[in-house]
Amino acid sequence: MRIDIKESTLKIKDKIKTFELEESKLKLLLDLLETELEKDDNSNLEELKELNLIFKEPYLNEEVVNNFILKYKYKEPKYRGSPQSVKLGDKVYSVYCNEDDTIKYVGVCDYIPFYENLIKVIEKYTDSGVFKEKEFYINKLNNFKNDINNLGIEIETDDECEYRILTIFHLPIEKVLDNNFISSFIKIIEEYEKNVEEELIYIYKK
Repeated sequence: MRIDIKESTLKIKDKIKTFELEESKLKLLLDLLETELEKDDNSNLEELKELNLIFKEPYLNEEVVNNFILKYKYKEPKYRGSPQSVKLGDKVYSVYCNEDDTIKYVGVCDYIPFYENLIKVIEKYTDSGVFKEKEFYINKLNNFKNDINNLGIEIETDDECEYRILTIFHLPIEKVLDNNFISSFIKIIEEYEKNVEEELIYIYKK
């Protein structure tokens, strides 16, 4: 989802002004703000910082989102208005962004194994020789949540589909172009899915 940052809203003395800027004029304004912020004169410094935040952060963050999509792009959307898709490791994710004035994360979304539903049916398959003790899956699920949290990623879940659940990972905007961060995310997802690969194959064959 592309965020249009050329239209901005500025609150001045309890009045809201909405205006449009061409990209060239927006760049010029950012350059002027940076010049003013570098001056020794502290007059109107707070106002300039606020203007810098309003204009610069959304502009730069949208650029980060676009660079992320270009770097990991899977293929062009089939239908107009459909979300972009990226390939991280062996998985393809749809891409979403928050729509407020400052883009704080890039959301990547796909169905992943739903451990909670899997744990509920373990006893049904105890004689298969495929399933492990319930505690194994609980521990793996907790480890997954901790690892994702340690990377600074928030998780949002939605639609359940038997033993899979639609999950949006909110990747922090400041980390999405970091190769080490993306590699760590891929490794966590691969480990999470590998833990129940045999079990899911067995269930779906039944």
